[in-house]
Amino acid sequence: MIYILKFIAAFLLPPGLFVLLGIILSVYLWRRRQNIGRFAFSLSAFLTLLLYFSSTLLGAKLLGQPLENRYIQQQPDAAQVIVVLGGGSVGSAPDGTERGGLMSAGAARLLTAARLAKQHSLPVLISGGQVFRDGVSEALVAERILLQLGLPQEQIIVETQARTTKENAAYTAMHCRERGYQSVLLLTSALHMPRSMQFFERYLGEQGVKVAAYPCDYTLNPQGKFNPRWLVPQLQAFDVTCMALHEYVGMAGAFLQR
Repeated sequence: MIYILKFIAAFLLPPGLFVLLGIILSVYLWRRRQNIGRFAFSLSAFLTLLLYFSSTLLGAKLLGQPLENRYIQQQPDAAQVIVVLGGGSVGSAPDGTERGGLMSAGAARLLTAARLAKQHSLPVLISGGQVFRDGVSEALVAERILLQLGLPQEQIIVETQARTTKENAAYTAMHCRERGYQSVLLLTSALHMPRSMQFFERYLGEQGVKVAAYPCDYTLNPQGKFNPRWLVPQLQAFDVTCMALHEYVGMAGAFLQR
């Protein structure tokens, strides 16, 4: 019974609701196709199918898993520093007596970085600047949280200028050159890792720095077998699809900038 209720609820809330409305509109246009024309029906049906596909786990997996599965977590034994990329912040969010919090992706990355830093006694270089005027530097927020988690100040390096993945790589390369690092462990969300490696291998590779990947913050189960719920519209799946498309566009842009 619970699965039936979940299925019904999926079409009463976005994005399933929009898919349902698209189906109703397509049926209406099909019945009036003699007056309205086949193009209107075809366009409506195509957009409905596109929305449906992109809001299912099936669509999210087809687009997202090639990104998330491209790199495996490398052992940090050979790394001299952990480089963690910012994943977004909320500037005015209350955080105890402080202001500014990390969004879910940034928090997941930072938690993983803190664990690895403590286990392997490695410094953490946090890269992330103030993207918008009303925001805060992601790196400064992350630094405060790492200190609260017990990481000593001397183990934390802050880079507050980068606003894009490309700038993350460029400014990290500067820090590596200044500090003599020859090997880094790059830590970011699994979806974001392929695009990040494009830039980091380019900028750090130019000065002979080796980059090892450590993806985290996975959004998809890499070993999950097909389940009928993969075909039910879900907001989480739609979000993953949009993020995956964002990464593909970014990777294409990075390739063209070579």
